[in-house]
Amino acid sequence: MSTVNLIGSYNYALVALSVFIAMCASYTALDLASRVTASGGWPRVLWVLGGACAMGTGIWSMHYIGMLAFILPIPVAYHWPTVLLSLIAAIFASIIALYIVSRQQMSAPQAVLGSLLMGAGIAGMHYIGMAAMRLQAVCHFNSFLVVLSVAFAILISLAALWITFHFREEKTGIGREKLVGAVVMGAAIPVMHYTGMAAARFTPSRMMPVDLSHAVSISALGTAAIVAVTFLVLGLALLTSWVDRRLAARTVELQEVKLQRSEAYLAEAQRLSRTGSFGWRVSTGEINWSEETFRIFQYDRATIPTMELIIQRVHPGDAGLVKQTIESASQDGKDFEHEYRLLMPDGSVKHVHVVARALNDESGSLEFVGAVMDVTAAKQVEQTIRESAAYLSEAQRLSHTGSWAGAPRTGEFRYWSEECYRVLGFDPDKEEPRSANFFQRIHPDDQARTMEQFEKASCEKAEFEFDYRIVYPGGEIRDIHTVGHPVFNPSGDLIEYVGTVMDVTERKRAEELREGESRILEMIARDAPLEEILENLVRVVEAQFAGLLCSVLLLDDDGQHVLHGAAPSLPKSYNEAIDGLCIGPKAGSCGTAMYRKEPVVVTDILQDPLWEPYRQLAESYGLRACWSTPILAHSGKALGSFAMYYRKPRSPSPAESHVLEMATHLAGIAIGRRLAREERERLRQAQADLAHINRVTTMGELTASLAHEVNQPITAAVINANTCLRWLTCDHADLEKAREAASRMAKDATRAADIISRVRLLFKKVTPQRELVDVNEVVREMVILLLSEATRYSISVKTELADLPQVMADRIQLQQVLMNLVTNAIDAMKDVDGTRELIIRSQQAEAGQLIVSISDTGVGLPPQQADQIFNAFFTTKPQGTGMGLRISRSIVESHGGRLWSVHNSPRGASFHLTLPTTVVEGMNDAV
Repeated sequence: MSTVNLIGSYNYALVALSVFIAMCASYTALDLASRVTASGGWPRVLWVLGGACAMGTGIWSMHYIGMLAFILPIPVAYHWPTVLLSLIAAIFASIIALYIVSRQQMSAPQAVLGSLLMGAGIAGMHYIGMAAMRLQAVCHFNSFLVVLSVAFAILISLAALWITFHFREEKTGIGREKLVGAVVMGAAIPVMHYTGMAAARFTPSRMMPVDLSHAVSISALGTAAIVAVTFLVLGLALLTSWVDRRLAARTVELQEVKLQRSEAYLAEAQRLSRTGSFGWRVSTGEINWSEETFRIFQYDRATIPTMELIIQRVHPGDAGLVKQTIESASQDGKDFEHEYRLLMPDGSVKHVHVVARALNDESGSLEFVGAVMDVTAAKQVEQTIRESAAYLSEAQRLSHTGSWAGAPRTGEFRYWSEECYRVLGFDPDKEEPRSANFFQRIHPDDQARTMEQFEKASCEKAEFEFDYRIVYPGGEIRDIHTVGHPVFNPSGDLIEYVGTVMDVTERKRAEELREGESRILEMIARDAPLEEILENLVRVVEAQFAGLLCSVLLLDDDGQHVLHGAAPSLPKSYNEAIDGLCIGPKAGSCGTAMYRKEPVVVTDILQDPLWEPYRQLAESYGLRACWSTPILAHSGKALGSFAMYYRKPRSPSPAESHVLEMATHLAGIAIGRRLAREERERLRQAQADLAHINRVTTMGELTASLAHEVNQPITAAVINANTCLRWLTCDHADLEKAREAASRMAKDATRAADIISRVRLLFKKVTPQRELVDVNEVVREMVILLLSEATRYSISVKTELADLPQVMADRIQLQQVLMNLVTNAIDAMKDVDGTRELIIRSQQAEAGQLIVSISDTGVGLPPQQADQIFNAFFTTKPQGTGMGLRISRSIVESHGGRLWSVHNSPRGASFHLTLPTTVVEGMNDAV
């Protein structure tokens, strides 16, 4: 019996409905694809799942409406679990589709793979759905048509993916384009379905029982429900998409407003910060500039920026480097950053800093985005700061002052300036500023005190200032003065100390040098022994520099041989060895300096030819360097030398040269003062001898008067002696009268003896001695001594003496002055006619002075030569020496007084002398 296939027919209304549902599902897919593409993160996942459910439901609904449109002559039921499985297959295919079309790029392999998966899912949905049919017949498939239907499913999926991908954009195909795409997709999708339906052949089978478990029959109402649910799902999907699109549009509008505001803020920020942005597409050479970039390069906004325009604006000195940087970046595709200068049209120069990041766009082309910053102001500030730092560093170097900062809690230093390293003797390239290293460098005697000062200041949170010493690795000791200032945070906590360290070694040495110089000058002023002065001077100089040995040599009176002056630190045997050596052109440093009368510097005794005769001597005592300066008198005569020795070859530093010059000057003062004192002593002795000669000469001129003066008491004594004898030899001796005569005789002998004693004192050559003297008494003595001379020439002598205090003076020298003045007065009056009167007055003057005046009525002072009478060797006497008045003035001035003369009216002259009633400091010894 032949098999008869069941003949089916189609309900074309349902066929048309299935096609319409396919178009609606396609439109929904296009609309959802744009939302999936516009989303990201978890929202995108939710859109993919929700959209896949809506799209899968639409495709599945099209399939079942199409199956319901196929009418067989026998009843047909559907196994609903299988139907549900077909729905899942449709949703799976939709997930694949939405995932593929929502990617940023869809390559051909991705499209083919997606179409295979999506086509397989749609074909699976179709044939799973047919497998859900329950009817009294056997279903047979035409293999060719089945394969063809699967091929249609894949091709239709590929077309659907392409259409969906290209119409997915938010603002593309919202109207007609998207509808056309939906119609094309909706018309194509049912082709696969109806091709698959055509591949099926149903053969009645009454022998096979039908399993109707979990099977349902679909009535017209069920069909309407499926259609209604489908359109409800698709509608909800479209409504959700529309609402989301509106919200997204609103968000976009707000974002655009914010973006515009941000762009405005960015533009203003770029203007304020002078930072422009740019983009550079290497392949096309296209360059985009922000408004600030145009301002920086000073180009008009209408100008199209090119690399040539940029190079034109670059400073010629930087153009080569900029070109090289750009070419390297474009070839390597790496980020770049550089600085260069711009030469503006007005001639000004700008400094710009450029930073660029390399990116690859969607097509894979290389693109740079970056920023260009006008750093001219920063460069100027940087230059100012650099100059200030340089000035500060130089000021610190010149003043030997370093700066530092330290943390009080940890006790560690945070910062040392470059000069701080130098002052403390550290190398900034090798050593960190650590407190342990610092305290190790402090002098052992100062470490405990320094640590105590730091800890005390830190505990009290107070400023500090003190001195300490450090020891350099070479052993040199330096004096340091440090000042620290506490720094507090707003809450009042001590956070750090900042301060300075100052190398005050030179200052302290200068102070010590000044103090030593003052001591030396004081010793010179009080006429201390030269040996003591020179030894102290040498010690003062040696204290200035470590390892220094000094000596002072004196030049003998013969001007050829050296004598030891002072060298307390040099070996005694060395000093004895060079004592008495002859100066010359190759006599070491000292002998050569005195010979040349100029400084001599020998940096290495063992190599210098000047030391050839004494090289072994110096080497045996370890002396290697010596520089010497001659001590010269004002006349240029060499007096000696001051020398500096070191036990290592070296040259003198400026400080050592300065100290050597000072020491030489002081030594010259001391030696010159001693020579001047000796010269003054010789002059004083010569003047004393001359004064003695003057006294003797004067006394010789007064011999006759003195003989008459002495003869009177002697004659009286003889008379009184005879009288005494007569009274004793008479018959009745009158003892009382004899006693009176003997007494008168004794007085006359005493008076004669006094006269002879005074004359002897004037003749005697003795050393002047100062004592308290009654000036009036000296006047009276001279009057008595010279009264006979005055009487000889009929000259009356008057004295007007006031009560005067005693003065500190040499009696004999005052007698000589008064004798010279009185004898000059007698000489001036002995040949004049008329009254001859000599008046001697004494009186108290102001300011602790007394005045003695000798006035005469003689010939007076020589006309037009009155100012010369006190000059040496000036005289108006035929037999005069011209030294009397000169010696008298010297004597008076040596006593701190004055001697001058004036004319008397109508004739004669007066000589006035003053003497201090108090001792005058610095008064010369007697002349």
